[in-house]
Amino acid sequence: MSLILSSCGSKKTVVKNYYLIELTPTHRAEIISDSLPLIDAWCEIAEIRISPAYATRDIALRNQSHQIRYFENHEWAVRPSEAITHMIIDFFSDSNIFKRVATRFWQVIPTYQIQTNINNLEVIQDGRTFYAHLNIELALLDIRADQIIFSHSAVRKKELEKRNLNLLAETISELLFEELSQFSNLIKDHFENER
Repeated sequence: MSLILSSCGSKKTVVKNYYLIELTPTHRAEIISDSLPLIDAWCEIAEIRISPAYATRDIALRNQSHQIRYFENHEWAVRPSEAITHMIIDFFSDSNIFKRVATRFWQVIPTYQIQTNINNLEVIQDGRTFYAHLNIELALLDIRADQIIFSHSAVRKKELEKRNLNLLAETISELLFEELSQFSNLIKDHFENER
Protein backbone atom coordinates (compact mmCIF):
# COMPACT_ATOMS: atom_id res chain seq x y z
CA MET A 1 0.00 0.00 0.00
CA SER A 2 2.79 2.44 0.88
CA LEU A 3 4.49 1.75 -2.48
CA ILE A 4 1.31 2.69 -4.34
CA LEU A 5 0.87 5.89 -2.33
CA SER A 6 4.52 6.92 -2.74
CA SER A 7 4.41 6.36 -6.51
CA CYS A 8 1.25 8.49 -6.81
CA GLY A 9 2.83 11.31 -4.84
CA SER A 10 5.93 11.47 -7.04
CA LYS A 11 4.11 12.40 -10.24
CA LYS A 12 4.88 15.94 -11.36
CA THR A 13 2.26 18.19 -12.83
CA VAL A 14 3.20 19.33 -16.31
CA VAL A 15 2.71 23.07 -16.65
CA LYS A 16 2.38 24.67 -20.04
CA ASN A 17 4.14 28.01 -20.45
CA TYR A 18 2.91 30.78 -22.75
CA TYR A 19 4.97 33.66 -24.10
CA LEU A 20 4.05 37.11 -25.42
CA ILE A 21 5.38 39.11 -28.34
CA GLU A 22 4.64 42.71 -27.42
CA LEU A 23 5.88 46.25 -27.00
CA THR A 24 7.24 46.84 -23.52
CA PRO A 25 6.47 50.00 -21.51
CA THR A 26 10.07 51.10 -22.27
CA HIS A 27 9.45 50.74 -26.02
CA ARG A 28 6.20 52.67 -25.79
CA ALA A 29 7.86 55.48 -23.82
CA GLU A 30 10.48 55.78 -26.59
CA ILE A 31 7.94 56.22 -29.39
CA ILE A 32 5.00 58.10 -27.88
CA SER A 33 4.58 61.42 -29.64
CA ASP A 34 2.34 64.29 -28.59
CA SER A 35 2.84 66.15 -31.85
CA LEU A 36 0.34 66.34 -34.68
CA PRO A 37 0.49 63.42 -37.10
CA LEU A 38 3.37 63.72 -39.54
CA ILE A 39 1.18 62.46 -42.40
CA ASP A 40 -2.42 63.64 -42.66
CA ALA A 41 -3.58 60.27 -43.98
CA TRP A 42 -4.96 56.97 -42.77
CA CYS A 43 -2.87 53.80 -42.88
CA GLU A 44 -4.16 50.25 -42.97
CA ILE A 45 -2.15 47.42 -41.44
CA ALA A 46 -2.59 44.54 -43.87
CA GLU A 47 -2.99 40.99 -42.67
CA ILE A 48 0.45 39.66 -41.87
CA ARG A 49 1.73 36.92 -44.12
CA ILE A 50 3.70 34.42 -42.09
CA SER A 51 5.38 31.25 -43.26
CA PRO A 52 3.07 28.31 -42.40
CA ALA A 53 5.78 26.62 -40.30
CA TYR A 54 5.62 29.57 -37.87
CA ALA A 55 1.96 30.55 -38.16
CA THR A 56 0.66 28.47 -35.24
CA ARG A 57 1.14 29.06 -31.53
CA ASP A 58 3.85 26.40 -31.50
CA ILE A 59 7.39 27.73 -30.95
CA ALA A 60 9.75 26.33 -33.56
CA LEU A 61 13.24 25.04 -32.77
CA ARG A 62 15.67 24.57 -35.65
CA ASN A 63 18.68 22.44 -34.89
CA GLN A 64 19.44 21.24 -38.42
CA SER A 65 19.40 23.11 -41.71
CA HIS A 66 16.05 21.78 -42.93
CA GLN A 67 14.50 20.33 -39.78
CA ILE A 68 12.40 22.04 -37.16
CA ARG A 69 10.74 20.70 -34.05
CA TYR A 70 8.19 22.32 -31.76
CA PHE A 71 8.44 22.71 -28.01
CA GLU A 72 5.90 20.54 -26.25
CA ASN A 73 5.14 22.62 -23.14
CA HIS A 74 6.01 26.09 -24.43
CA GLU A 75 3.79 28.08 -26.82
CA TRP A 76 3.14 31.62 -27.96
CA ALA A 77 0.23 33.01 -25.94
CA VAL A 78 -1.29 34.39 -29.15
CA ARG A 79 -0.68 33.39 -32.75
CA PRO A 80 2.34 35.37 -33.99
CA SER A 81 0.36 37.02 -36.80
CA GLU A 82 -2.14 38.46 -34.28
CA ALA A 83 0.52 39.48 -31.76
CA ILE A 84 2.69 41.19 -34.38
CA THR A 85 -0.33 42.93 -35.92
CA HIS A 86 -1.20 44.43 -32.52
CA MET A 87 2.43 45.39 -32.01
CA ILE A 88 2.55 47.23 -35.36
CA ILE A 89 -0.74 49.02 -34.67
CA ASP A 90 0.45 50.08 -31.21
CA PHE A 91 3.81 51.20 -32.59
CA PHE A 92 2.38 53.41 -35.35
CA SER A 93 -0.50 54.70 -33.20
CA ASP A 94 1.91 55.73 -30.44
CA SER A 95 4.45 57.26 -32.81
CA ASN A 96 1.76 59.46 -34.39
CA ILE A 97 3.15 59.20 -37.92
CA PHE A 98 -0.25 58.69 -39.55
CA LYS A 99 -3.57 60.35 -38.72
CA ARG A 100 -5.10 56.94 -37.96
CA VAL A 101 -3.85 53.35 -38.03
CA ALA A 102 -6.07 50.24 -38.05
CA THR A 103 -6.53 46.84 -39.63
CA ARG A 104 -9.82 47.83 -41.28
CA PHE A 105 -11.61 51.02 -42.18
CA TRP A 106 -15.32 50.74 -42.88
CA GLN A 107 -16.28 54.12 -44.32
CA VAL A 108 -12.93 55.51 -45.46
CA ILE A 109 -10.45 54.21 -48.00
CA PRO A 110 -7.01 54.55 -46.40
CA THR A 111 -4.24 56.23 -48.36
CA TYR A 112 -1.47 53.87 -47.27
CA GLN A 113 -1.02 50.26 -46.26
CA ILE A 114 1.78 48.56 -44.36
CA GLN A 115 2.42 45.01 -45.52
CA THR A 116 4.43 42.54 -43.44
CA ASN A 117 5.94 39.17 -44.28
CA ILE A 118 7.50 36.96 -41.61
CA ASN A 119 9.69 34.31 -43.20
CA ASN A 120 11.31 32.99 -40.01
CA LEU A 121 10.38 33.28 -36.34
CA GLU A 122 12.22 30.59 -34.43
CA VAL A 123 14.87 29.44 -32.01
CA ILE A 124 18.06 28.19 -33.64
CA GLN A 125 20.06 25.71 -31.58
CA ASP A 126 23.77 25.48 -32.27
CA GLY A 127 25.35 23.07 -29.81
CA ARG A 128 24.27 24.29 -26.36
CA THR A 129 23.56 27.84 -27.54
CA PHE A 130 20.13 29.22 -28.45
CA TYR A 131 19.61 32.09 -30.90
CA ALA A 132 16.49 34.10 -31.64
CA HIS A 133 15.97 34.22 -35.42
CA LEU A 134 13.70 36.71 -37.17
CA ASN A 135 13.41 37.24 -40.92
CA ILE A 136 10.99 40.10 -41.67
CA GLU A 137 9.94 42.20 -44.67
CA LEU A 138 7.97 45.44 -44.35
CA ALA A 139 6.57 47.55 -47.17
CA LEU A 140 4.63 50.81 -47.40
CA LEU A 141 2.07 50.77 -50.18
CA ASP A 142 0.29 53.77 -51.72
CA ILE A 143 -3.18 52.24 -52.09
CA ARG A 144 -4.52 54.71 -54.66
CA ALA A 145 -1.52 54.30 -56.96
CA ASP A 146 -1.30 50.57 -56.12
CA GLN A 147 2.45 51.02 -55.79
CA ILE A 148 5.01 50.13 -53.15
CA ILE A 149 6.71 53.34 -52.04
CA PHE A 150 9.59 51.50 -50.37
CA SER A 151 10.35 48.36 -48.42
CA HIS A 152 12.61 47.26 -45.63
CA SER A 153 13.84 43.76 -44.84
CA ALA A 154 16.04 42.26 -42.17
CA VAL A 155 17.38 38.89 -41.17
CA ARG A 156 18.29 39.03 -37.49
CA LYS A 157 19.91 36.36 -35.36
CA LYS A 158 20.75 37.15 -31.74
CA GLU A 159 22.34 34.86 -29.17
CA LEU A 160 20.32 34.29 -26.02
CA GLU A 161 22.27 34.56 -22.77
CA LYS A 162 20.45 31.49 -21.44
CA ARG A 163 18.41 28.67 -22.92
CA ASN A 164 15.23 30.36 -21.78
CA LEU A 165 12.10 30.84 -23.88
CA ASN A 166 11.00 33.91 -21.91
CA LEU A 167 14.28 35.45 -23.05
CA LEU A 168 13.40 34.36 -26.60
CA ALA A 169 10.06 36.21 -26.44
CA GLU A 170 11.77 39.29 -25.02
CA THR A 171 14.46 39.19 -27.73
CA ILE A 172 11.96 38.68 -30.58
CA SER A 173 9.93 41.63 -29.24
CA GLU A 174 13.10 43.74 -29.11
CA LEU A 175 14.15 42.77 -32.65
CA LEU A 176 10.67 43.59 -33.97
CA PHE A 177 10.76 46.95 -32.17
CA GLU A 178 14.17 47.75 -33.72
CA GLU A 179 12.99 46.87 -37.24
CA LEU A 180 9.75 48.86 -36.82
CA SER A 181 11.86 51.81 -35.64
CA GLN A 182 14.06 51.59 -38.73
CA PHE A 183 11.02 51.27 -40.98
CA SER A 184 9.29 54.26 -39.34
CA ASN A 185 12.47 56.33 -39.81
CA LEU A 186 12.34 55.51 -43.53
CA ILE A 187 8.72 56.69 -43.60
CA LYS A 188 9.57 59.93 -41.76
CA ASP A 189 12.54 60.64 -44.03
CA HIS A 190 10.50 59.98 -47.15
CA PHE A 191 7.63 62.30 -46.22
CA GLU A 192 9.81 65.02 -44.71
CA ASN A 193 11.82 65.16 -47.95
CA GLU A 194 8.60 65.50 -49.96
CA ARG A 195 7.58 68.69 -48.12
